[in-house]
Amino acid sequence: YEREIFEFADGGKAAVDWALPRQETGPTAPLIILVPGIAGTSYDYYARSFICCLRAQLPRCQVAVLQSRGCNGVKLATPKAFHGGMTDDLREFVAHIASQLSDTPLIGIGFSLGANILTKYVGEEGSSCQFIAAASVCNPFDIDTTVSNMSLPTLKNRYLYAAALTRSLISVFTSNRKVIMAGEVELDADAIEAARTITEFNEAYTAKVFGYSSAQELNAEGSCVQHIKHIQIPMLFINALDDPMCYRQTIPAAEIECNPNLVLAITRHGGHLAYFEGSGLAPWLPPRLTQFVAAMLEWR
Repeated sequence: YEREIFEFADGGKAAVDWALPRQETGPTAPLIILVPGIAGTSYDYYARSFICCLRAQLPRCQVAVLQSRGCNGVKLATPKAFHGGMTDDLREFVAHIASQLSDTPLIGIGFSLGANILTKYVGEEGSSCQFIAAASVCNPFDIDTTVSNMSLPTLKNRYLYAAALTRSLISVFTSNRKVIMAGEVELDADAIEAARTITEFNEAYTAKVFGYSSAQELNAEGSCVQHIKHIQIPMLFINALDDPMCYRQTIPAAEIECNPNLVLAITRHGGHLAYFEGSGLAPWLPPRLTQFVAAMLEWR
């Protein structure tokens, strides 16, 4: 990767990792912007496997991985980190790219919570969206329902997936404690570090710094499902019925079906970003996404 530290208008910073270096592809090469999951990075397997597949099949394409503030080695510059419905950073980055590379076709691909952010952004932008197309993979759609289900007292939910995500959120806080606590919003550092669930963390930190009255309001306002009807570009949604984190009951099949710009692909298996096929467990997802990118570029 070739790293860029992107600075936002409010002084915040985030890592943008460019794959397939720009000088090798030229300024008008198609650009795929990846939005990782919660505290995700450019080094996550789903990102690297897709980039390798894209490089092999569509070598002219560029890829930029826009990571969240406070992630992958970049310290927070402001007290605000990120949340699942935070579209402002994506909007600012895409606007910057569009102004610098006006002839470059842009395609967005989001994974997990990044898929929620991307979908919400595309819906909010409507006919003004800078992307020619987008894809969503393992999208939770309804954050409040997803978080509630993950808090159920089962081994795989509360004690495995939710616990791991909560620890990753607390890690972002502890790594940036000085900057966060220096902000204007009064916070209880002990309560944040003692959070046992995502909801407890969001009540103690995220909702407060972003101006929400509660974690539930944060989740409700941040869910992308209410914006799906406003999407006006081609968009592919891929979800698995056995996803242990993004549940089948949150997949808004009816809403997607009502929008002629959208396609929903539901697989029986695939878990959460764990799509493999064949006896050799080859990655199933990267060729499908690459095929989608190729089709959208040809269609354009």
